[in-house]
Amino acid sequence: MKYKDTLMNDLLFKETFASPDNRRQLEFLLEQLLEYPKGYLHNKLEVEYESPLEKNHLTQKSARGDIVVEFEDSTVNIEAYRVFDHQSVDKSLYYVMRIEANKLEVGEQYYELGKTIQINFVENSKLDLGEEVIENFYITGEHNPDIKLGKERFCVKVVQIDKARELGYTKNELERWLKFIGAEDEKERKKIAKGDELLMELHEWVHKYVNDEETQEKLNKWDMLIAKNQFTELGKQERNIEIAKNMLKDGISKDKISRYTGLSVEEIEKLKEED
Repeated sequence: MKYKDTLMNDLLFKETFASPDNRRQLEFLLEQLLEYPKGYLHNKLEVEYESPLEKNHLTQKSARGDIVVEFEDSTVNIEAYRVFDHQSVDKSLYYVMRIEANKLEVGEQYYELGKTIQINFVENSKLDLGEEVIENFYITGEHNPDIKLGKERFCVKVVQIDKARELGYTKNELERWLKFIGAEDEKERKKIAKGDELLMELHEWVHKYVNDEETQEKLNKWDMLIAKNQFTELGKQERNIEIAKNMLKDGISKDKISRYTGLSVEEIEKLKEED
C-alpha cells in the first residue's frame, strides 16, 4: 500500500525534520517562525528525537516521539496535528511542563531555565484559534488579557496549516514553506518547491524516503498501531460520555463530573443541552 506522504502526517513530519539530512531546512523553518535573521541558527541546533519506527517500538507506542530542539537558552518542542482538540491542548501543556521540570538541575536558579516554546502545526481544529495563520498563546489574566505572564519564558505557538493553504500564491517565504508542509501529495509539493533550493532538496528527500519499500512497511505498520490505539481511546471516550450523562441525571456538579470522566466542563455542558 502506498503511504500517504503529506507532511502533516505527524510521524512523517518528525522523521523528515528530525533527520540530520534536513538540518538546514529545520534551521530555516525555526528562524522564520521564531523571527531570527537568516543563518542565525546555523550549526546551533541540538536535536533530540527517538523514532518510533525503530524495531523495538513497532509493537507498542512507547517511544518518545516528539522533536525537541535546543539552542542557546531556548528549548523548542515540535508537533504536528491533523486534528486539534482539547486533548491536543492538554498534550501541548504537558510537553511544556515536562520540559520545564527537566531543565532545572541541582544548584540552578529558576531564572536560569531559559525559554520553552511549544510549536504545533495544526489542521482541522475543533477549537477557535483565531483567523491568523500563526498565533502565540501565553498565560493571560481573566480581567486583563493584555497582561502576559512569563512571556519571555514560555509560549505555545500554533501554526494553522489549513489557513496557510487558503493564501493562494505568495512570495512570502514562511507562507510558502507552510503551504509546502500542508501539501496533500507529491505533485503539489514539487510545484510549491520549484525555484526554492532548500524546499526542493526537502521534496527530493521525502520522495526518496516514502518510496523506500522497507520504510513504507514501517510507516504503514505504525499507522495501524496508532489506529488501534485510537479505537481503544474512542471506546473509553464513549464510556466516559455515558457516565457523564448518568451523573448529570443524578444532579452531580459539572466540575465533579469533569474530575471523574476527564471530559471538559464545556463538553459536559453540551451533553446537558443535548438532553
